[in-house]
Amino acid sequence: MWVWSKRSAVSQEEVWEERFYGNQNVVIRRLRSGKSLRVDLYCKRESDALDLMGQYGGIVRNLKEVDWVAESAKPVPPLKIRDSLLVTSETNRAKLRELQEIRGDRVVVIIPAEMAFGTGDHATTSSCLRFLADEARRRQAGGWSMLDLGCGTGVLAIAASLLGAAGCEAMDFDPKAVSVARCNVERNKAEGVEVSQSDLDDWSPDRLYDVIAANLFATVLQRSFAKMADALAVGGSLIVSGVLQDQWDDTKEIAQAAGLTFDVVQKKGKWIAAKGGLA
Repeated sequence: MWVWSKRSAVSQEEVWEERFYGNQNVVIRRLRSGKSLRVDLYCKRESDALDLMGQYGGIVRNLKEVDWVAESAKPVPPLKIRDSLLVTSETNRAKLRELQEIRGDRVVVIIPAEMAFGTGDHATTSSCLRFLADEARRRQAGGWSMLDLGCGTGVLAIAASLLGAAGCEAMDFDPKAVSVARCNVERNKAEGVEVSQSDLDDWSPDRLYDVIAANLFATVLQRSFAKMADALAVGGSLIVSGVLQDQWDDTKEIAQAAGLTFDVVQKKGKWIAAKGGLA
């Protein structure tokens, strides 16, 4: 067991929370001084911890295996999304068979916990999944396309595919995320999902999509709304999340200036998720 640690200013707390949201192996705690915080991310492999140190600085320490066993032994319940999805980080075949038996009509999505990427249970991701399940029910199978911007583990594109989307594209600027997402696409046998590495600032949409999902920092959303409007089909739906409540008014105003509107806005904790389309 390895742990990557990084000290940072308290003013950067939300940045670290957003970067690692949904990752059950990360701990962010304020230090006694009240001016600094420490980010600890626990990794099974030394190489994963060293990758983090290469990206963000900090230090890497080796922990006793018993510490990892105690932490990782805690059961993580599957995430139920409407009556459509059951998202689990479980990879044990016997336990997966048990889930298959109790899932009912829900589609099982397997997203193992990976270094620096979440499994779908964070408020921002779960809100997107609920909106996505509603869209799939409304649109029926096979007749709609989907784009996942900032895909991370690929959970949104994978869920869309398994819920009947005809074709899904997923992109992320982080090569590690792209690698993880491609593995998850294969693991879930999600047909028609293409994953690519791309920075949204360099992205130029060349086709239209019926559903676009973007679980991103508010600042990235704001810079990209005009491109999303260009990529959204008439009658299409835009799902956004990753916005803190105090960022929502500015974010909504910039979206409206780009020709977008939101008719459903949900608050979960300090986060905002919304669904809308072309104005």
